[in-house]
Amino acid sequence: MEAMAAGNIDKLDMIMLDYPGPNDESIRGQWQAFEDMAAKDKTVDDLAVSNFSPNQLDVILSNPKATKPTVNQLPFSVAYHPAGMMDYNDKRNVLVQSWSPLSRVLPKYGSTLEAIGKNYGKSPAQVGLRWIIQRGAAFCTQSKKKSHFEEDLNVFDFMLTDDEMAKIYSLAAAGVL
Repeated sequence: MEAMAAGNIDKLDMIMLDYPGPNDESIRGQWQAFEDMAAKDKTVDDLAVSNFSPNQLDVILSNPKATKPTVNQLPFSVAYHPAGMMDYNDKRNVLVQSWSPLSRVLPKYGSTLEAIGKNYGKSPAQVGLRWIIQRGAAFCTQSKKKSHFEEDLNVFDFMLTDDEMAKIYSLAAAGVL
């Protein structure tokens, strides 16, 4: 926090442990350091993880006194959604947040997403992001263009049908290019 004070940052919404250590002891040590930071000055609201498997999450959660991660940031998208990914986080009451949710998606699946988007006046990117939301995950995107950020946030005024959700879900599994 001292280093961040140079930028007038005195409070963090969340800190995220990106990639777990190589073994259980390392994961426990990393997580304890995060908990210590959060507890020291009460300057961090939430602790999160990134790219944690079920077993790695369980290393943290096996300690009943440990702070539960609020988020597990994963490469969850139309192009990559392994069976069980959402389930293992849901069972642990950890929200999946998709990082890089549109990379590899639009070039491979853009035409299908575009066709669905025409029903709602939405872009292929918006359909892909809406699919993530309806699957029960959150997302974070990046762009250098304000218009892309605005488009990415304009995904809460329509709902995909069950058939559209299933069609999108099957794209990666079917290997559709």
